[in-house]
Amino acid sequence: MSNPSLFLRFLRHPGRVGALCPSSPALCRMMVCNTGVEQAGLVVELGPGTGVITREILARAGAGTRVLALELDAGLCANLTRRFPSLTVRNESAAELVTILRREQLPVADAVISGLPWAIFPRRLQEEILNAVVAGLRPGGVFTTFAYLQGAWLPAGRRFQLLLRERFARIERTPVVWNNLPPAFVYRCFRG
Repeated sequence: MSNPSLFLRFLRHPGRVGALCPSSPALCRMMVCNTGVEQAGLVVELGPGTGVITREILARAGAGTRVLALELDAGLCANLTRRFPSLTVRNESAAELVTILRREQLPVADAVISGLPWAIFPRRLQEEILNAVVAGLRPGGVFTTFAYLQGAWLPAGRRFQLLLRERFARIERTPVVWNNLPPAFVYRCFRG
């Protein structure tokens, strides 16, 4: 069943909220798998939304791992802060990642995990956020995000794939997670 809060946010902001219901546990596990969060000093989550991927990140994070979440929706930020006291939540754009890291006196991230709806973003926003991700990620660090199966074939989804290839040394694409609504796969991208 869909999350009414997420559904209402989707109706109000279809250009910012890309999902009618939260990611499935299987997709959440796939998003965090092989990202190194267990040994990471800093993990950044972009667009945590209702916190389903956040919960998986925090469950796997090591004792010394700090997790920073960037979310544009103030109501979702308040909910995340209440639910996850160890999480640092900022109500700011992912495009401002480098500025936020400097202001917070944080190092570049070991992993950036994104739940952002890339296929609905215009090219300029895709580029701004990806440039911030690359600048805010250590060499050898991993950037993980997902794409809905049908969205990967839309013009913005195809453009996003090309933008990833331009910015990352190696990109892996996981098998499709069929028990997600809609089915999705994960991009795991490694900075050179």
